[in-house]
Amino acid sequence: MAWSSNLKPQRPAKRPAAKGTFQRRGRKNNRRRSQKKGPKYWLWGIFLTFGFIGLAGLGLGLALLYHQVLTWDLFSLKDTKNINIVGLKRLQPDLVLELAKLGPGANLLALKPTRVEQALETHPWIARATLTRKWPQRLELRIQERDPMALVQAGELYYVDQKGKLFKPLSPGDPHDFPVITGLPREFFSSGEGALPETMARISALMNLLKAAQPPLNLENVSEIHVDRERGLTLYANGLGAGVDLGMDKYQEKLTRLAQAWPVLTQKGFLSRAGRINLDYPQKVLLSLKGMEENQ
Repeated sequence: MAWSSNLKPQRPAKRPAAKGTFQRRGRKNNRRRSQKKGPKYWLWGIFLTFGFIGLAGLGLGLALLYHQVLTWDLFSLKDTKNINIVGLKRLQPDLVLELAKLGPGANLLALKPTRVEQALETHPWIARATLTRKWPQRLELRIQERDPMALVQAGELYYVDQKGKLFKPLSPGDPHDFPVITGLPREFFSSGEGALPETMARISALMNLLKAAQPPLNLENVSEIHVDRERGLTLYANGLGAGVDLGMDKYQEKLTRLAQAWPVLTQKGFLSRAGRINLDYPQKVLLSLKGMEENQ
């Protein structure tokens, strides 16, 4: 008797791969992927190393080239005759070259004009220095020396310029044929701008007038200018035993008045006996004689 069954034939199940085998294959695949996709650090290392070496070589080459240029004979001084120094009055050229450190072999490309100028301006007699390169092998050095107006008695003798600035004490060998300004303390000149402009302008104006005056009251014979900040200026001259009081202003008028009265004063012998000549009165010349006082 035939019979039917509802059961279906089943295929044999696939045996799962061993656990260890699957993991090993996965790791190998990951390694291959990382080797294919990861950055090649060793190539970057080689590139950077050669790059640094190249830059170092380039820098060294430029430094050697710069050194060669700075020592090139084409731009070097052959002799001090190639240095033209302009403006010297008191200073000697050898001293200026020593201060500037200039001489044969100095290279124009290596020179720093600002440093040379600053070194020269440290000297008390040099107000300003200017260095100009004349290519390829010449230099021009312009020196502006200080122009002293007088000497000032302020503890010791100092040179003073037109602005009332003390710039150098008098030393042995320095020129001393200047009138000496007295009556002003050292503190009067202590500011950076020098002495008070009004006082120095008054003294400067008087000295300019004395340049054209007749002896003995001219600038060459004036030995001292005494300053009294309340009464004004008083002159002392070689060959004249009396001080001449000029006050605060109108110096030209007062000097002219003294010149007109000079022959009479000399003829009567008053000048030899005068202790003081006061010109600070309108239309008058007042004499104080030694041992007595008389008005003339």
